[in-house]
Amino acid sequence: GSISNMDDVERCLEETGADGVMVSEAILEYPPLFMQTNVEATNYKRTCPGRLQMAEDYLELCKEYPPDAGGQGSGLKCIRAHLHRFLHADLQTHTIVRDAVVRSFSMEAADNAVKMVRDIHKEINHDPTREQLSWYVRHRVDWEEGFENKNPEPVPEKVFVEEKKVEEVEDEADDGGCGFSPSDPFGESCGVEDG
Repeated sequence: GSISNMDDVERCLEETGADGVMVSEAILEYPPLFMQTNVEATNYKRTCPGRLQMAEDYLELCKEYPPDAGGQGSGLKCIRAHLHRFLHADLQTHTIVRDAVVRSFSMEAADNAVKMVRDIHKEINHDPTREQLSWYVRHRVDWEEGFENKNPEPVPEKVFVEEKKVEEVEDEADDGGCGFSPSDPFGESCGVEDG
């Protein structure tokens, strides 16, 4: 357990003598986990694609190979869950984007939510090399009590929220009256057929 980068993999293999390691949650947030990224050798900088690029690439793959059924859901429910993991750090700060992801009941709406992140990153001059895992460590650390983030992302002074974006999200939120529920963040029980 607790494999979050290649340093962890190498330590685990050395200490246990095992032939391999298993990774679960961390790789859901950042699939290039087995690359030399966010490790001591790179001064804990992300050297592989940033989370926005991951989300954009993922959506392109979903268009080419639609996730019709399987796993814990089907179609857009699966896509929303993956976008939430990839973009977790952004969704914690930019709740309007979080709402847009939650209400993405079409590929166009999912694309628009990811475009909102791109606009925000451009506005705040986001540096993907400073990204760290967020969703994977969400329950493990008290960020105020001493988790040592070796390469912290700066907190933007200006949170990018425009009235136009609010209106776009509200317009796209035609979710059959389901709305957002903390107990059902991906709209699984609202009865909406999403594909």
